[in-house]
Amino acid sequence: MISDQELDRRWALTRTAMAHAGIDWLIAPTGHPFGYMRWLTGRTGFAGTLAAIPISGNVLLASHGDHIHHRPHDSYGIRHFSSCAQANIKCDNQVAILVDAIQATKPKRIGLLGMGYLSASAYLALQAAFPNVAFSDQSELLVPLKAVKSEEELGYMRRAAAMHDSGVDVIKKVAKPGITARDVMEEVRFMLFKAGSTAQTLMAGSAPPGSICKYAGPGDRIMQPGDQFAMLIEACEQEGYYSEAMPTLCFGQVPPGLQRVFDDVVEAQNILADMLKPGVTPIELMEANDKFMDRKGYPREGRLLGHAQGVDLVERPALSPLGDNLPFEENMVVSLHPTTHADDAWGYPVNMSFLVTKNGAKRMLKTPQEIIVL
Repeated sequence: MISDQELDRRWALTRTAMAHAGIDWLIAPTGHPFGYMRWLTGRTGFAGTLAAIPISGNVLLASHGDHIHHRPHDSYGIRHFSSCAQANIKCDNQVAILVDAIQATKPKRIGLLGMGYLSASAYLALQAAFPNVAFSDQSELLVPLKAVKSEEELGYMRRAAAMHDSGVDVIKKVAKPGITARDVMEEVRFMLFKAGSTAQTLMAGSAPPGSICKYAGPGDRIMQPGDQFAMLIEACEQEGYYSEAMPTLCFGQVPPGLQRVFDDVVEAQNILADMLKPGVTPIELMEANDKFMDRKGYPREGRLLGHAQGVDLVERPALSPLGDNLPFEENMVVSLHPTTHADDAWGYPVNMSFLVTKNGAKRMLKTPQEIIVL
């Protein structure tokens, strides 16, 4: 459970930023999946849930519920409001139950966080309720505050990393010819649930030797002796903090093409990890990865090469071809996942989460960087 002291730390940082920006209130939806709403409250919520933090006073939390089955539950520093659940066709009823409390403070400027996850109906309802208030996108305001983890948060992230090590151990125990990649994936999911995980992004696939094995599937083919198996494990622990792993397995001898792309992708990740220090920007890592891929004859990265982690599966700073100049800082946790693509095999690193320290990056997982052979 997130401590009261941790919440106080977050709220103090947030309100200092709000004061500098001249913002009276910040309103936050859920994210990918938990977002600023969970970071500001330490509480869970489905899509449509809103958190609102004033420059002073209690944080407000609005979610689906009623006064019989799901009574509002106040917690430390938080007033909870609930509304009658409705279909997500028009998810704006959380706005209505916040209006009176916000209007009582006579706000002039309201900032919105994570607008990509704020429903259009909620945004229109806010504008209608506060016609004389200036709204602005303040998503950038808290990015560096949320990205740098406290010691308490790092404890949760170490727990998440350990869960991913355990997930790889499950794969080693249950994977075998005669079952599907999906069967293996569901055994990992069951372990994660028992360990307290509240959300998972899991994918798994298999392929015959000498062909490309994609972690995204197909997951329903029956695996055969000599096959390859790859899986993405991206799950959170009890408090919502994420880690990541992507093991590759062979039933028998590792095909030479697979070993080659795997060795290259581990080398690429090591280069990036050596560069991952305070003050370095994502663009610098992107450029280094591009040079490596050019030299080895692989395509350049066309998607996220990596990203910070926390109560969102993907946080900033992000190693994106679209660009991100937010520099890395000490106590950020970053997933580095370069990929190598050849005609006969794709390579994925196994161990992906790194803690940024003043002396460089440290791996969060203990799983070795090697192809598992059964």
